[in-house]
Amino acid sequence: MSGVKRRRNFDDDDGYRDFRPRMPKRQRVPPVVQLCKEMMPDIRTLGETVKAFEEDIKFLSEAIVNEFGNEEYFRDALLKTFYAVVVEQPHKQPAIALLVMVVNASNPVAGKSILNHFFSKLQQWCDNSIDDGFQVTSNETGPWNKVKLLLRFLSLLSPMILEDELLSLYKKLFELSVGLNNSEPDKRNPLSEAIYSNTLLNVPYLFFFRRENESLRQKVSKLISEVEVQYTMKKTDLSLVQEYNKNFPYEPIQWIQAVLPNVKRVLANDLQQLAELFPDYSHLLKEQAGDQGFNDPLTLPSVDQLKPFSGLDRGLGSVDGMWRVPRYSFRVYLANEIGEFETVVPFTTYAGMLFKDIVIDIVESLEFNRKEVAKQVITLDLFFKPGIFTEPGQSIAQLVALHEENPIITTYKIEDLAIEKILSMIFKLPNVSHPSAYFYTLLVEICQNSPKAIAPVFGRAFRFFYHNLDALDFELKLRYLDWFSIQMSNFNFSWKWNEWEGDALKFGETFFNPKVTFMKNLIKKELRLTSNKSDVEDSLTDVFRPFTDSSFVPSQDLYEYYQSFFKGYEISEDQIKDNSLFFTESSLPFSDLVQQIVNYFHKQPLDRNISELVSILEKMKVDNETIVVDFNRLAVTTLVQVLVFSGNRSISHANKYIGDARTELLEILGKIEASQEQKERWIVEAIIRYWNCNSQNGYLIADTCKNFDLISSKSILDFSFLDDKGRNWGLVDATSIESTFRVLSELSSRRDTSVETFIFVFERLVEIASNVVEELGLSVDSELSASMADPDEMQDESADLQKLDCSWKYEGCMGFVKSVLRKYADEYASALEKLDSIINERVTHQQTKRTLQGWCRELSEL
Repeated sequence: MSGVKRRRNFDDDDGYRDFRPRMPKRQRVPPVVQLCKEMMPDIRTLGETVKAFEEDIKFLSEAIVNEFGNEEYFRDALLKTFYAVVVEQPHKQPAIALLVMVVNASNPVAGKSILNHFFSKLQQWCDNSIDDGFQVTSNETGPWNKVKLLLRFLSLLSPMILEDELLSLYKKLFELSVGLNNSEPDKRNPLSEAIYSNTLLNVPYLFFFRRENESLRQKVSKLISEVEVQYTMKKTDLSLVQEYNKNFPYEPIQWIQAVLPNVKRVLANDLQQLAELFPDYSHLLKEQAGDQGFNDPLTLPSVDQLKPFSGLDRGLGSVDGMWRVPRYSFRVYLANEIGEFETVVPFTTYAGMLFKDIVIDIVESLEFNRKEVAKQVITLDLFFKPGIFTEPGQSIAQLVALHEENPIITTYKIEDLAIEKILSMIFKLPNVSHPSAYFYTLLVEICQNSPKAIAPVFGRAFRFFYHNLDALDFELKLRYLDWFSIQMSNFNFSWKWNEWEGDALKFGETFFNPKVTFMKNLIKKELRLTSNKSDVEDSLTDVFRPFTDSSFVPSQDLYEYYQSFFKGYEISEDQIKDNSLFFTESSLPFSDLVQQIVNYFHKQPLDRNISELVSILEKMKVDNETIVVDFNRLAVTTLVQVLVFSGNRSISHANKYIGDARTELLEILGKIEASQEQKERWIVEAIIRYWNCNSQNGYLIADTCKNFDLISSKSILDFSFLDDKGRNWGLVDATSIESTFRVLSELSSRRDTSVETFIFVFERLVEIASNVVEELGLSVDSELSASMADPDEMQDESADLQKLDCSWKYEGCMGFVKSVLRKYADEYASALEKLDSIINERVTHQQTKRTLQGWCRELSEL
């Protein structure tokens, strides 16, 4: 055996172990599982490839006919896939319905089984609508929205279903909507409006595959006529949820008002509009017996059962929740902005309303798959009649040229339609259905998929909102700021700033001008979103470079703040530096003692003794009482700024220092001879002044102090709304405004909290507005709009600008009131008597009083 190695038999039990990697045995996938893996993705993407559509229908229908009754696994997978497409991608419903009916023609048992499945789902969602324990997922659109989508699908199956059975579903739903509407004659019923509008919107789908059915037309016509007579329209205008406070750029239309006229028009003239909207699949549809029926009649909840749920304010789903307040059309791309033609199918047409409804359903129900949403909303046109939209990616300049050459050519852009509808969800009042980040990142995804086509669409939207900033709702200005800044940060901060130079030059010295305020907040926000400041600065023109100063208050104000601690002792502006502790400047007489305080807080909590800290403070007081105005204020400010300075690397770092020092701070604060309100004011001011270069950090750290019970919510709000030489940072600075909403939202989330702080904010804003009216010298009966200077016709520029700035301050203040009343309607509705008292006691200007009282009356509708 010399020279030959004996190969060990590792399979023998001879003491050796085989350490060679073993490949797992390849498990054989059952044929039915493999079939489902191949078929179900094809069903989910049915219709996306137009050229392969006919072949796909043929292949899939044959496979379903052959396999449906063989394996339960296949049946379940198929029904789940059908259902998911129907409720998550409603634009594909006609394709799925065609597939089902082709299957039904060859295998009626399979067709009946599929029909039963969808009917059972319809019944299930009707039952869920009165279930207190219904669990809502993040992408849940709501029971009644599901009913809408399932009814639409069943309507598409009309060739295979008994006519009267299908129409009975419509009749029952219309009767329910009428009953709910009549249950309180003088009050709007949100659920009634939802069922009425959703059901009407589905009616044309009855004719998708049956346009020549005269009997069906007559029955539908009769049904619609009955509903029109029975349903009492209640037009309820709620100014609290209007996107604009004045000068609407377009006339908003309520869904409830538009749906019936739209449906009647699309069914008129021998269904001409319908033929121009829906694709013709008749050559693919096999003859249907039309004898399929439902096993049981649909059982709807009663009006009494639905009453507790009819406000649609119980979190049953995102789309259902949109009916909580009156739903209005929302526009961004107006004809007069580009020429005498529209780029979005008008809301006053059935097609325009339907497209918007479908985009909402895709965006809301597919929230878990942002990439798929981005793809589907931009390819929506593939599922409707060719020729409705222009070629994707055509520029406005190209459309203008084409329209001049041929005025009847279509100018509708699928990009405009999709983006406008997503923006309507971002700008929806009173609430956004998902965290705003979802919509922002969705728009980024859409743009990244096709930047050349989408970037100009965004640009037009940016310009539209900027042009209407004066009138835009106060809260929506923040959402616009967020969206704009996120888009810019994702696209190299590129923007044509020169377009805004005129406003910056004309109004740059004012404090409350909404456009200048927006520019300043935008640039500051962009600077916070990047670690490379030059990225932002390089994108700006010279006019905007002064706005790159990220200071909360100007350097002179900061100097005056620190100088106010001293008497007979002058400090210099050079001693005040960003991210450094002013009181440790070596030239200050007590800097060494402040450094000892810094060293004290750098020790581990267990190694500290508060007596050491007290001794340092006592020495500071004794040694410097001749130059210090108020040592109590200095002591509080020094302690707070030392902690903020020590934790200035990150918010979590600051939280740790403040949390560790909480007990010591409370003990020392307890010995300070000053009111609690005064001490809390000093704390907030110390934090915000330290973080003057980044007030967002300052307000977040103030939140930390609030969470550790060192200060109250009210103290932060009180500081934000201080009037200083006619300026009020809490009305214009985005970080301060965000802080106000954040503080109130946290209080609102605690259901057992007092409404005192909410009343304080209302009272403070009303007081500011009333003071502005006095400053403008208005009589109690005068209209504010009539007294405002026209920016384009200023004579004495300085005086007129000052008057304009006061008017902008008033409008900003009233806009803030409107936003907090809407956003925290439950809290304010419980304090109406107190609000009324504040209005009557503090407001003499009649226009202001009428506006505030009108908003308070509307609170019960939210």
